[in-house]
Amino acid sequence: MVMTVLGLAGSPRRGGNTETLLDWCLAGARAQGATVVKFSLCSLDLGGCQACDRCWTDGRCIVQDDMQMLYPHLRTADSIVLAAPIFFQGMPAVPKMMVDRCQCFWALKYVLHQSLVEPGRPERLGAFLSCSATKATHAFDGSLAILRSLWHVLEVTPAGELLSAGVDGKGEIAKQPGAQVAAEAIGRRLAQEREVERKDT
Repeated sequence: MVMTVLGLAGSPRRGGNTETLLDWCLAGARAQGATVVKFSLCSLDLGGCQACDRCWTDGRCIVQDDMQMLYPHLRTADSIVLAAPIFFQGMPAVPKMMVDRCQCFWALKYVLHQSLVEPGRPERLGAFLSCSATKATHAFDGSLAILRSLWHVLEVTPAGELLSAGVDGKGEIAKQPGAQVAAEAIGRRLAQEREVERKDT
């Protein structure tokens, strides 16, 4: 079974430190034999959640923008990896908008009581990659809290984090000892074939 890994680049700076981490991670997944799909979120037409609660009726978001293209990938990918830097103690606005727009998945699960993923499929895995200019490790806490909530809604098991503090100027991540090796290792883990989940009947 070939695993599909969805990579989400959440920085407005293309080719920057977090996207480099993502590319290393996805390279590790490809080396493991996975099919990789990558999106640069800041290149998409994305708007924020309007809190209209229309998704409570059918689990679908009525806003017609590029989230409609992302939704199927978020539901079907075997693994998801989000790479986003730290801005003011949290992730930037665009990846946070993407997370907020998963409100329709929350409604599907907790209002309509429908399954987000097909029953009996292999466990889904998720990873978070991030860089922060400050060396204070608590700068990642806000983003990690958001990711815990997102993974729970998407029925994804956390399977790796790579948090690089004190990385600011473009290209500085390449000077971080072990960063590439760690990112590639996460990618390989995301791409490993998992057993189909079996539930007692």
